[in-house]
Amino acid sequence: MKFTFVFFGLWISLASFAQTNINQLIKKGNTYLDKAEYEKAINSFSEALKLDPTNPDLYFYLANSYFDNGDYKKAIDNYNFCIQNNNTYKDAYYNKANAHFELKEYSKAISIFNQIIEMDPDYYDAYFDKGNALYELGLYKEAIESFNSGIKINPDYEFAYYDRANAWFQLGNYSDAILDYSEAIELNNKISDFYFNRGVAHFNMEDKDSGCADLNKAAELGDENVDMYLIEFCN
Repeated sequence: MKFTFVFFGLWISLASFAQTNINQLIKKGNTYLDKAEYEKAINSFSEALKLDPTNPDLYFYLANSYFDNGDYKKAIDNYNFCIQNNNTYKDAYYNKANAHFELKEYSKAISIFNQIIEMDPDYYDAYFDKGNALYELGLYKEAIESFNSGIKINPDYEFAYYDRANAWFQLGNYSDAILDYSEAIELNNKISDFYFNRGVAHFNMEDKDSGCADLNKAAELGDENVDMYLIEFCN
């Protein structure tokens, strides 16, 4: 009985030691991520997984490191391992979908975004990024519907209006595009692209004065590509 107690105490001590090491490796990995030292982050999280090979968080952190390093296929592999160990890990599904997006696998991304929405109908980022994937496929009306759903949940995200405006623009609906660009600017007036695209929409509405005003604002905000348009359209 005494031997059993000692053995159990030793097991507790080893488990505690392993957890301490895991926590240290996670801390190191996150520090490397913050410094954009992705290979070192990958090594840290890989070492942690050797100590706890079924921990979904560790696969998630490792996948994020691969994602940030631009290795989207390895990121997807590790998001899959994360999901295998916790099939309700919504952020793993979300990041996996975005890895497929980066690989231009838009239909796969949309399928995963739909899974997330089914799990959590209030996960507004899934609607926004699903909209972007639909946009890339040229499905502008469907993209607008997805942006609409996300905006109903989170009406304060400026890029949702900007992306929806771009979809309106592609449909030739410049008036609604201008409304959405203006809403994006209302939420964040420091983004040059908002002004530039609204300016182009104004030109398409044959409103030169408003278009030039927006191009000048884009230039003021540091858009270096706008000068040629100012010379061509606003002399």
